Amino acid sequence: MKNKTSLADVANSLGVSKTLVSLVINNKASEHGISAETQQRVKEKIREMNFQPNVLAQGFRTGKTKTIGLIVSDISNIFYARIARKIEDYAWHQGYSVVICSSDENPRKEEEQIKLLLNRKVDGLIISTCQDTTDFCDRLVESEVPHVLIDRTFEGMKSPNVSVDNYGGARMAARHLLSQKLKDFALISISPAHISTISDRLKGFESALSEAGLSVPAAWNLTVPFDNIEQAMNEHILKMYQSGHLPEAIFTLNNNLTSACLRSLKKLSVKVPDEVALIGFDEVKYFAFTQPSVSSIEQPVDHICERAFNLLYKQLIRQSIGEEERSVKLPVDIIIRESSVKTGK
Repeated sequence: MKNKTSLADVANSLGVSKTLVSLVINNKASEHGISAETQQRVKEKIREMNFQPNVLAQGFRTGKTKTIGLIVSDISNIFYARIARKIEDYAWHQGYSVVICSSDENPRKEEEQIKLLLNRKVDGLIISTCQDTTDFCDRLVESEVPHVLIDRTFEGMKSPNVSVDNYGGARMAARHLLSQKLKDFALISISPAHISTISDRLKGFESALSEAGLSVPAAWNLTVPFDNIEQAMNEHILKMYQSGHLPEAIFTLNNNLTSACLRSLKKLSVKVPDEVALIGFDEVKYFAFTQPSVSSIEQPVDHICERAFNLLYKQLIRQSIGEEERSVKLPVDIIIRESSVKTGK
């Protein structure tokens, strides 16, 4: 069996020291005065000889493992799966691997996952947190752990963060439904309610209705548990159906809720949008192909991930982050399809 190429093999083939090759591998050549031409020669030789650095050994020497941790609520959710995919892409281009964890909206589990990842010597963290206070994240700041909060945020937080305009997006949804001359609305949320994305979407939708002199009746302001969406949705929709009075429109606060709501309505042969209009927060590709196609608020996933990874990477390479870039809020868009357009109005 062919022996694995070593760092010494690369150095000897070029007539340079192992230290010089190591500096190039660890992106420290420029700060030690090694010319760009020499760095390029080393990189070409590494590719030619198919040299694979020993990541574990590098970690012991440098204290860096070239891995980052990503914690989301549920990796099976299409939104977070897309987040994970893009973060992994950005990380790979910078030579990092990603370890992904699902918190299941359990703050204790999230804390344990963070501790586990830090014990495994990850270089940094990207977290879609389910915490209800900033305490744990503030401790990460105080301990100088490179990290970024993604998707979910807090008032007065110290952590670098990237989110979207959830409040404005929900207002877009409400204004669109109002433009269809609708007046009776149901709003379907998900627990835990303290999550910033959920609370901001609730407030945004309700504020737009309030400006029109309307509100969501208490009986139609519904919440389903994170871990039992399908059954709870079926029960809520069935109860509305059996009451003999359906809302004219339903706004669901994430993509899983939207999908479950559409399935529940179809089970009862409720016609969407003729009997009940439907719009949800979070775009997923298959909404364009359902019957009917589903309207949604679209989040810029690529931009979220790009900004989040860049914020983390700056911390990893010890580059300062300006106050104006520590907190990023990106705009959202609305995609209007068949489910929310009342053709008979």
